[in-house]
Amino acid sequence: MNTTTGGGLSAGFKRMITGQSVFISDYTYDGTAGPCGYVALGTDFPSKIVRIPLQEYGGKIICQQGALLCASHTVDINIEFTKKFSAGFFGGEGFVLQGLSGTGDALVKAGGALIRKDLCEGERLKISSGCLVAFQDGVEFDVEQVSGFKNVIFGGEGLFLTTLTGPGAVWLQGQPPQRMISEIARRVPSGGGIGLAVPIPGMGGGTGDGGGEGGGESTGSAST
Repeated sequence: MNTTTGGGLSAGFKRMITGQSVFISDYTYDGTAGPCGYVALGTDFPSKIVRIPLQEYGGKIICQQGALLCASHTVDINIEFTKKFSAGFFGGEGFVLQGLSGTGDALVKAGGALIRKDLCEGERLKISSGCLVAFQDGVEFDVEQVSGFKNVIFGGEGLFLTTLTGPGAVWLQGQPPQRMISEIARRVPSGGGIGLAVPIPGMGGGTGDGGGEGGGESTGSAST
Protein backbone atom coordinates (compact mmCIF):
# COMPACT_ATOMS: atom_id res chain seq x y z
CA MET A 1 0.00 0.00 0.00
CA ASN A 2 1.29 3.45 -0.90
CA THR A 3 -0.64 6.58 0.17
CA THR A 4 -0.03 9.78 -1.78
CA THR A 5 -1.86 12.86 -3.00
CA GLY A 6 -2.26 11.11 -6.36
CA GLY A 7 -0.70 13.77 -8.57
CA GLY A 8 0.05 16.61 -6.17
CA LEU A 9 -1.97 18.90 -3.95
CA SER A 10 -4.01 20.29 -6.85
CA ALA A 11 -5.19 16.80 -7.80
CA GLY A 12 -5.96 16.04 -4.16
CA PHE A 13 -7.90 19.28 -3.82
CA LYS A 14 -10.00 18.44 -6.89
CA ARG A 15 -10.85 15.05 -5.42
CA MET A 16 -11.82 16.67 -2.12
CA ILE A 17 -14.28 18.98 -3.90
CA THR A 18 -15.93 15.95 -5.52
CA GLY A 19 -16.43 14.24 -2.15
CA GLN A 20 -13.28 12.10 -2.00
CA SER A 21 -10.21 12.33 0.24
CA VAL A 22 -7.19 14.51 -0.51
CA PHE A 23 -5.03 11.40 -0.19
CA ILE A 24 -5.37 8.21 -2.19
CA SER A 25 -3.99 4.73 -1.47
CA ASP A 26 -2.54 2.53 -4.22
CA TYR A 27 -2.53 -1.24 -3.67
CA THR A 28 -0.02 -3.33 -5.62
CA TYR A 29 0.40 -7.10 -5.47
CA ASP A 30 4.06 -8.10 -5.17
CA GLY A 31 3.57 -11.78 -4.28
CA THR A 32 4.57 -14.88 -6.19
CA ALA A 33 3.87 -15.02 -9.89
CA GLY A 34 0.52 -16.52 -10.84
CA PRO A 35 -1.91 -16.01 -7.94
CA CYS A 36 -3.67 -12.71 -7.44
CA GLY A 37 -3.80 -10.64 -4.28
CA TYR A 38 -7.10 -9.69 -2.64
CA VAL A 39 -8.21 -6.36 -1.17
CA ALA A 40 -11.37 -6.13 0.95
CA LEU A 41 -13.29 -2.88 0.61
CA GLY A 42 -16.19 -1.43 2.55
CA THR A 43 -18.40 1.63 2.41
CA ASP A 44 -19.27 4.26 5.01
CA PHE A 45 -22.98 3.43 4.58
CA PRO A 46 -24.87 0.18 3.80
CA SER A 47 -24.59 0.17 0.02
CA LYS A 48 -24.55 -1.82 -3.18
CA ILE A 49 -21.26 -1.74 -5.12
CA VAL A 50 -21.24 -1.86 -8.92
CA ARG A 51 -18.22 -2.35 -11.18
CA ILE A 52 -18.27 -0.12 -14.26
CA PRO A 53 -15.72 -0.82 -17.04
CA LEU A 54 -15.23 2.68 -18.44
CA GLN A 55 -14.11 1.52 -21.88
CA GLU A 56 -17.57 -0.01 -22.40
CA TYR A 57 -19.22 3.37 -21.80
CA GLY A 58 -17.18 5.66 -24.01
CA GLY A 59 -14.35 6.09 -21.52
CA LYS A 60 -16.23 8.47 -19.21
CA ILE A 61 -19.07 8.50 -16.69
CA ILE A 62 -20.31 11.22 -14.33
CA CYS A 63 -21.25 10.36 -10.73
CA GLN A 64 -22.78 12.06 -7.74
CA GLN A 65 -20.41 13.41 -5.10
CA GLY A 66 -18.64 10.70 -3.10
CA ALA A 67 -20.01 7.83 -5.22
CA LEU A 68 -16.59 6.46 -6.16
CA LEU A 69 -15.25 3.69 -3.93
CA CYS A 70 -12.13 2.75 -5.87
CA ALA A 71 -10.83 2.58 -9.42
CA SER A 72 -7.99 1.33 -11.58
CA HIS A 73 -4.84 3.47 -11.54
CA THR A 74 -5.62 4.43 -15.16
CA VAL A 75 -8.85 6.24 -14.15
CA ASP A 76 -8.75 10.01 -13.66
CA ILE A 77 -11.04 11.81 -11.18
CA ASN A 78 -12.12 15.26 -12.32
CA ILE A 79 -14.60 17.96 -11.33
CA GLU A 80 -17.80 18.17 -13.33
CA PHE A 81 -20.31 21.00 -12.92
CA THR A 82 -24.02 20.83 -13.61
CA LYS A 83 -24.74 22.68 -16.83
CA LYS A 84 -27.84 24.41 -15.50
CA PHE A 85 -28.35 26.35 -12.28
CA SER A 86 -31.75 24.75 -11.71
CA ALA A 87 -30.29 21.23 -11.97
CA GLY A 88 -27.62 22.02 -9.40
CA PHE A 89 -30.04 23.68 -6.99
CA PHE A 90 -33.05 21.35 -7.25
CA GLY A 91 -31.66 18.14 -8.75
CA GLY A 92 -30.56 16.65 -5.43
CA GLU A 93 -26.95 16.11 -6.58
CA GLY A 94 -25.49 19.57 -5.97
CA PHE A 95 -23.53 21.75 -8.37
CA VAL A 96 -20.35 19.64 -8.31
CA LEU A 97 -20.25 16.09 -9.69
CA GLN A 98 -17.49 13.50 -10.17
CA GLY A 99 -16.13 12.89 -13.64
CA LEU A 100 -14.40 9.50 -14.08
CA SER A 101 -12.49 9.09 -17.32
CA GLY A 102 -9.87 6.78 -18.78
CA THR A 103 -9.63 3.01 -19.11
CA GLY A 104 -10.12 0.33 -16.50
CA ASP A 105 -12.75 -0.28 -13.84
CA ALA A 106 -14.51 2.09 -11.47
CA LEU A 107 -16.35 0.72 -8.43
CA VAL A 108 -19.27 2.95 -7.48
CA LYS A 109 -21.53 2.68 -4.42
CA ALA A 110 -25.29 3.18 -4.24
CA GLY A 111 -27.90 2.93 -1.48
CA GLY A 112 -30.73 0.42 -1.59
CA ALA A 113 -31.69 -1.27 -4.84
CA LEU A 114 -29.41 -0.48 -7.79
CA ILE A 115 -30.81 -0.22 -11.33
CA ARG A 116 -29.03 0.38 -14.62
CA LYS A 117 -31.08 1.61 -17.58
CA ASP A 118 -29.96 2.26 -21.14
CA LEU A 119 -31.67 5.28 -22.68
CA CYS A 120 -32.18 5.49 -26.42
CA GLU A 121 -31.65 8.65 -28.46
CA GLY A 122 -34.09 11.26 -27.17
CA GLU A 123 -35.61 8.91 -24.57
CA ARG A 124 -36.53 10.79 -21.40
CA LEU A 125 -36.61 9.41 -17.87
CA LYS A 126 -38.05 11.18 -14.82
CA ILE A 127 -36.70 10.16 -11.39
CA SER A 128 -37.01 11.29 -7.80
CA SER A 129 -34.38 13.87 -6.80
CA GLY A 130 -31.36 12.26 -5.14
CA CYS A 131 -31.83 8.83 -6.76
CA LEU A 132 -29.25 9.39 -9.50
CA VAL A 133 -25.91 7.61 -8.94
CA ALA A 134 -24.12 7.98 -12.27
CA PHE A 135 -24.72 8.52 -15.97
CA GLN A 136 -22.76 8.10 -19.16
CA ASP A 137 -21.23 11.16 -20.75
CA GLY A 138 -23.74 12.44 -23.30
CA VAL A 139 -26.84 11.99 -21.13
CA GLU A 140 -28.54 15.33 -20.44
CA PHE A 141 -29.18 15.99 -16.75
CA ASP A 142 -31.89 18.52 -15.85
CA VAL A 143 -34.87 19.13 -13.53
CA GLU A 144 -38.56 19.62 -14.20
CA GLN A 145 -41.23 21.19 -12.01
CA VAL A 146 -44.05 18.87 -10.99
CA SER A 147 -47.27 20.02 -12.60
CA GLY A 148 -50.50 20.31 -10.65
CA PHE A 149 -51.06 21.64 -7.14
CA LYS A 150 -52.39 18.29 -5.84
CA ASN A 151 -49.38 16.44 -7.24
CA VAL A 152 -46.99 18.78 -5.43
CA ILE A 153 -48.83 18.57 -2.09
CA PHE A 154 -49.84 14.89 -2.04
CA GLY A 155 -47.53 13.23 -4.59
CA GLY A 156 -44.65 12.78 -2.15
CA GLU A 157 -42.00 13.89 -4.66
CA GLY A 158 -41.83 17.58 -3.78
CA LEU A 159 -41.74 20.41 -6.26
CA PHE A 160 -39.15 19.09 -8.74
CA LEU A 161 -38.20 15.86 -10.50
CA THR A 162 -34.86 15.01 -12.10
CA THR A 163 -34.98 14.34 -15.86
CA LEU A 164 -32.44 12.34 -17.86
CA THR A 165 -32.42 12.40 -21.65
CA GLY A 166 -30.49 9.83 -23.72
CA PRO A 167 -28.64 8.39 -25.39
CA GLY A 168 -26.56 6.60 -22.77
CA ALA A 169 -26.63 4.47 -19.63
CA VAL A 170 -27.78 5.69 -16.22
CA TRP A 171 -27.46 4.09 -12.77
CA LEU A 172 -30.14 4.73 -10.13
CA GLN A 173 -30.39 4.00 -6.39
CA GLY A 174 -33.57 3.16 -4.51
CA GLN A 175 -32.50 4.47 -1.10
CA PRO A 176 -30.31 7.60 -1.14
CA PRO A 177 -28.32 7.80 2.14
CA GLN A 178 -29.59 11.32 2.92
CA ARG A 179 -33.19 10.16 2.57
CA MET A 180 -32.66 7.16 4.85
CA ILE A 181 -30.97 9.31 7.50
CA SER A 182 -33.85 11.78 7.28
CA GLU A 183 -36.41 8.99 7.76
CA ILE A 184 -34.56 7.64 10.80
CA ALA A 185 -34.23 11.10 12.33
CA ARG A 186 -37.93 11.75 11.77
CA ARG A 187 -38.82 8.69 13.85
CA VAL A 188 -36.46 9.38 16.76
CA PRO A 189 -38.49 10.88 19.64
CA SER A 190 -37.37 14.33 20.72
CA GLY A 191 -38.01 16.18 24.03
CA GLY A 192 -40.92 14.89 26.09
CA GLY A 193 -40.39 11.27 25.08
CA ILE A 194 -40.30 8.22 27.34
CA GLY A 195 -37.69 8.56 30.08
CA LEU A 196 -36.19 6.02 32.48
CA ALA A 197 -37.21 6.08 36.16
CA VAL A 198 -34.01 6.14 38.25
CA PRO A 199 -34.39 5.84 42.05
CA ILE A 200 -32.46 8.49 44.00
CA PRO A 201 -31.23 7.41 47.46
CA GLY A 202 -32.64 9.45 50.38
CA MET A 203 -35.56 10.81 48.35
CA GLY A 204 -38.30 8.55 49.81
CA GLY A 205 -41.85 9.81 50.10
CA GLY A 206 -42.28 9.19 53.88
CA THR A 207 -41.55 11.95 56.41
CA GLY A 208 -41.82 12.46 60.15
CA ASP A 209 -43.01 9.50 62.29
CA GLY A 210 -43.30 7.06 59.41
CA GLY A 211 -40.01 8.00 57.82
CA GLY A 212 -38.42 4.54 58.00
CA GLU A 213 -41.49 2.65 56.77
CA GLY A 214 -42.38 5.22 54.19
CA GLY A 215 -38.81 5.25 52.86
CA GLY A 216 -38.90 1.47 52.46
CA GLU A 217 -42.17 1.52 50.57
CA SER A 218 -40.94 4.29 48.31
CA THR A 219 -37.78 2.36 47.46
CA GLY A 220 -39.77 -0.76 46.67
CA SER A 221 -42.18 1.17 44.48
CA ALA A 222 -39.35 2.85 42.57
CA SER A 223 -37.64 -0.50 42.03
CA THR A 224 -40.84 -1.91 40.65
